[in-house]
Amino acid sequence: MIDGYYAVDYQVHSRRSHDGRATIAQQCERAVELGLNEIGFSEHKDFDPADPGVNYFDYEAYMTEIEAARDRWNDALLIRAGVEIDYQVWFEDKIASFLDTHEFDFVLGSVHYVGRKLLMSPEYNQTRTRESAYRDYFAAVADSVSTGLFDVVAHLEYANRRGVEAWGPYNPAPFRNQLNELFAMMVAREIPLEINTAGLHQGLELTYPTADTVALYAEQGGRRISIGSDAHHPDQLAHAYGLAVKIAQLNGIENVCTWHRRKVKEVPLDQGRD
Repeated sequence: MIDGYYAVDYQVHSRRSHDGRATIAQQCERAVELGLNEIGFSEHKDFDPADPGVNYFDYEAYMTEIEAARDRWNDALLIRAGVEIDYQVWFEDKIASFLDTHEFDFVLGSVHYVGRKLLMSPEYNQTRTRESAYRDYFAAVADSVSTGLFDVVAHLEYANRRGVEAWGPYNPAPFRNQLNELFAMMVAREIPLEINTAGLHQGLELTYPTADTVALYAEQGGRRISIGSDAHHPDQLAHAYGLAVKIAQLNGIENVCTWHRRKVKEVPLDQGRD
């Protein structure tokens, strides 16, 4: 356990993602060193021809490595095979078809493009106001939730990755109504919110979403969360896990979600391995 909590990391990338910098085995080895109970690999699967990773993901090779890791670490670590899918409305049918024909433990839904513009690119913010940059992004996230294709809303407020640089410190208050609508839909559909700590190891000094936004989620009755570091290298694995737990518990959230074959289970955060 990490800091006495049931410890999971459900957003982890390996070299099976185009931007990964470690093997599945290396990430698992580090997870065991850290005392993680579960590790969830969430390799990128992209459908946009403009994306550099569009044809990179190899499902069969991925599952072969996952099974080898499960054989090697056996009872020492629960290893989940997931995928992170970049949602764009024009690829919705392709996403649905892919998920119908490939088995995973969990599926992260993320938004990296809005209106075919990459959130990480300067052009995204240059063609918008602060308000429209965030509102357009949140609208795309809501579209992804409405599809019912995904098990988790991943790294909400990822627009901050370049938004803070473009617009200054972020405050969710101006977007409260839009966020409340999003969270009401998530709660009704029982879709968890990920607390993603990547912003902390990216130098932004905030989580995706921020602690204030997690509070808004809890106000809407949200109690289901996932926790992920977005680790692309073993040094990032389970980064600031204790802080993510603290954010959850300060808002009355005492469980973390885990998955097996897309069936969710809520596990008490203050519980060690059974």
